[in-house]
Amino acid sequence: MNAAVSDAFGETLADDAPDVSIAEALALLRRHYGLTGSARTLPGERDHNFHIQTEGEGEFVLKVSHPAEEADFTDFQNKALDHILIVDPALPVPSVRKSLEGEAQFMVDLGGSVPRIVRLVTYLPGQLLSRSPTSSAQDRNLGIFLARLGRALRGFFHPAAGSDLLWDIRKVAKTRPMLAHIVDAGHRAMVERAIDAYEEHAAPVIPGLRAQIVHNDMNSYNVVMDASRPEMVNGILDFGDMIHSPLICDLAIGAVYRWPAEGHPLAPAARFVAGYQSVQPLEIEELGILFHLIRARLALIANIASWQAERFPAKRDYVLRLIAEVWASLERLDGLSSADARRYFFDHSKPE
Repeated sequence: MNAAVSDAFGETLADDAPDVSIAEALALLRRHYGLTGSARTLPGERDHNFHIQTEGEGEFVLKVSHPAEEADFTDFQNKALDHILIVDPALPVPSVRKSLEGEAQFMVDLGGSVPRIVRLVTYLPGQLLSRSPTSSAQDRNLGIFLARLGRALRGFFHPAAGSDLLWDIRKVAKTRPMLAHIVDAGHRAMVERAIDAYEEHAAPVIPGLRAQIVHNDMNSYNVVMDASRPEMVNGILDFGDMIHSPLICDLAIGAVYRWPAEGHPLAPAARFVAGYQSVQPLEIEELGILFHLIRARLALIANIASWQAERFPAKRDYVLRLIAEVWASLERLDGLSSADARRYFFDHSKPE
């Protein structure tokens, strides 16, 4: 493997984790939580996750972390969820179920492999955003939800918040070695232009912006909607990419997944930003670089997904599940000038 790729990704992305069977998951559930029921596997980038349907005590997600995951980082996630539920109890996020020993997480040795961290959190019912019909109301409500989540986290800190995470927009230039894994020359050039634009226009501004702990991954597979009212948000999942980062970076990530539709390519994203600003107004400097952050996130997805698809063929469908939308978005945004995009956001993302 290319050394630059390995260094950029770290062990949790560069190395696959040994499988965990459903039988092993159910045994962990019985022994450490006193629960019985059924389990099915859930997709995941680094961890092994299982949807647990218990006999009489509801639904949960059993999470077995990647062997390279550090205990401080999973503790960071647990403490963040606890903090959110104290600050904004009405905000739908998973809650941590402690073990019979009263532990939020513990280490287990599965089949002689490196010990791994196990956690259990409540399952949020609903329909994934990726499977829900879109609407203008949905765009705005998602923005409102993300702003509320940011407000709930703004008084929280944890030593692991400074972890070096590749899914940090600010690290997009570190993924340049992965450009070699993008086969299509036109796609490769679009990604390179997006990285160049980030370095020229956004990177110099970033150090002076508001920053705090943020979710950092409001993608369409991490948000649950109401199945009967798809404009209503039922909750957000997967706090595994949390980081201390500029607020505007967190907003840019959510805006990426408001995929361009008919009309102006930034229209859904602008509605999302308008919803966000109805709770948390943005500063001029933040809004001014949003376009470049959106393109940088798209570049990050393209590079990481292309590399992972080659590195882990068995996960190819999972890691490339959004790649068609990513290329389509990059192509449409590639035709916009920085000035036009900036003007559009200033004109169309004001809170109603």
